[in-house]
Amino acid sequence: MDRLERLLHAMRDVRDCADPVADEIDELVAADPAHSRAVILAHTGDEVTRLWALGRLGDPLDLPAVAAALTDPALRHVAMEALGGIRDAAGVDAVARPLLADPDPVIRAMAVGIVAFHARPGAVAALVPLAADPDPDVRMRLAWRLGALPGPEPELALRTLLTDPVRRVRTFAARGLARRTARGLTGGP
Repeated sequence: MDRLERLLHAMRDVRDCADPVADEIDELVAADPAHSRAVILAHTGDEVTRLWALGRLGDPLDLPAVAAALTDPALRHVAMEALGGIRDAAGVDAVARPLLADPDPVIRAMAVGIVAFHARPGAVAALVPLAADPDPDVRMRLAWRLGALPGPEPELALRTLLTDPVRRVRTFAARGLARRTARGLTGGP
């Protein structure tokens, strides 16, 4: 059995303490992406591990498979994690942006991170309305991510979030404003 395949099987068994295994997988993937992709695609273990590994690989060729997994309730969260690792900013954004309106707040929060990270045209306009999201974790994630985006709209949304009824959202809004200041995106709070 291939070393990478053994490690993928080990991931299933050691999910709670998998960092050393994940690090070793990352090293193998970086050393030989083509071979790693073949092993990952042929992986006969659980689908969660296969999707997770596709995200570590980050090959744009796997975007359709990762996007398709978003329709499976048992795979959605790991598919979002994998989506964030795919190296195709435009393709990933096209998949993630509609998920900003997903019924699952965990998916919305993950989509906020992905859309903000890639910062494709129109990202700020898509993100700012989430300052009114009913879920405080989505608003908290948004507050942090807005701290890295240029323009006046993120700052206005952050200033609104400073008055949020949930303390941790207000805390992250303040951190977002401080992050903007540190990056030279604003004149100060």
